[in-house]
Amino acid sequence: MDNLLYSGVWVSEGHFITFVINDNDTATITETYIANGKDVETNQITHIDKAIEYQQRYINLGYDKIS
Repeated sequence: MDNLLYSGVWVSEGHFITFVINDNDTATITETYIANGKDVETNQITHIDKAIEYQQRYINLGYDKIS
């Protein structure tokens, strides 16, 4: 694992995850997807270490960085 958090948008099969690095050792993670025909968006602010683990999990699942 790189132990780095990359800002940007990752996507797989219509599931978008955006990572924004904040100034206070936290990151904002926004997920967007369609469920039951409705657009759904969730947001969370988490410690940077947890965000790195979260991002790495999706990279390992084959998500592509698009921005």
